[in-house]
Amino acid sequence: MSAQQTQTEWLPEIDTYVNLTDRYRLMFMASRSTDANTINSAQFGPNLDVNLRPLLRPKLRTNDSASNRFVTLRIGYQYIRNFGRPNENRVQLGFTSRFHLPWSIELAERNRFDLRVINDHFSWRYRNRLTLARSFTIKSFTLSPYARGEIYYHSTSGTWSKNTYSFGATFPVRKRFELEGYYERENTTGGAPPHVNGIGMTLSIYFHQKKA
Repeated sequence: MSAQQTQTEWLPEIDTYVNLTDRYRLMFMASRSTDANTINSAQFGPNLDVNLRPLLRPKLRTNDSASNRFVTLRIGYQYIRNFGRPNENRVQLGFTSRFHLPWSIELAERNRFDLRVINDHFSWRYRNRLTLARSFTIKSFTLSPYARGEIYYHSTSGTWSKNTYSFGATFPVRKRFELEGYYERENTTGGAPPHVNGIGMTLSIYFHQKKA
């Protein structure tokens, strides 16, 4: 009997952001993920964000202060708990730049390196992600739909063996919360399963710096 080729999964996530200054903030994430090539995995860990150079006339209406910065740097650690497979320790190094496009659209490009240790074996992975987003306001209701694509290069195989694309929207709730719902399609060469349809929901919580 052949292995199942496509599976649909529910991907919940909670992200908590704590502003230290106008430029620096801490972020802690906890989620279920297909990122480790297994649907039975959970990942969590802290991150430090450094926001540089504010954008003139921000386009997106969101509670995420990083979306209004031209450049965001991120360094973080993630522990991936895989059920039935070896666990993973990962250091994440990311660089995101944002640009204004016509029709109030914002383009974000993220370049990220994952430094991975699995079973005491080191490897690395490069990821490039593009996101197009635009905000809409209907009376007091705001949403920001987006389209996103990402490709992955793995040092162990020397190939671009994984890609994802997703469609979703974010919904700010007052000044401290934001909900994001999305559909994601993941395709992995040699993955188990090789194709995953993810239905995701992310709750982001923001603790802003108090003004004197």
